[in-house]
Amino acid sequence: MLNAQSAAEASRWSGTAQLNGSLLFGETEQRAFGTRTSLVRADSLLEFSASLQTLYGEASLVDEPRRVVKRLWLGSITADWRPEARWSPFLLATLESSLEKRLARRYNTGVGVKYTALRTEDHEVSVSVALLDERVTPDAADAVTSRLTRWSSRLRIRRNFSDRTRLSHITFWRPSAAAIDQFVVQSSTELAVGLSRRTALTVSFLDNYDSEAVSRGARRYNDGQFLVGLAANW
Repeated sequence: MLNAQSAAEASRWSGTAQLNGSLLFGETEQRAFGTRTSLVRADSLLEFSASLQTLYGEASLVDEPRRVVKRLWLGSITADWRPEARWSPFLLATLESSLEKRLARRYNTGVGVKYTALRTEDHEVSVSVALLDERVTPDAADAVTSRLTRWSSRLRIRRNFSDRTRLSHITFWRPSAAAIDQFVVQSSTELAVGLSRRTALTVSFLDNYDSEAVSRGARRYNDGQFLVGLAANW
């Protein structure tokens, strides 16, 4: 009886560890490496998830020294109440640091509700809306921390083509509550092809847009990356 109960408790935990990268060579040399880890504990009453994404990249032209062009940390913690229900309230906290966006730190904490439009063994589609309190510290010598309120909407789609092939997509749109033309978009699309029961080859496209990035000293509002990697699941 105790062994069965312990096995049931252990099955509520799951996680993923992923290592990926890209490489260019020739007149332009560029290399980028990233990691993504997640841990989930779920039952019919509460789902708790934590994730951390990192990305580091260097680039150089002929006869020019190599320099760091990408450095990203993005962590999140989410607690969903009654995750298997069609409507599910949740709490959310995120922390981001980005060289490209000239962000020393960006904190978000908030509360929202998720609506699951479709959930089967092979398909899932859900949308969510949340209200966030945000604090931003630019990556500058004279940086001053600012505070604002944001809306956050999220679209998540998952499609299993077979036991070992999966496509997933997540997009966040986070406009300022005071000015809708001030917004952040974070998008991630991933194709995973299983190599074994626990491992998979992954191809990912990451895209991030920040309408305030240039005003903080960034060169572009947008940055994206294609990555190929390996993932282990448990």
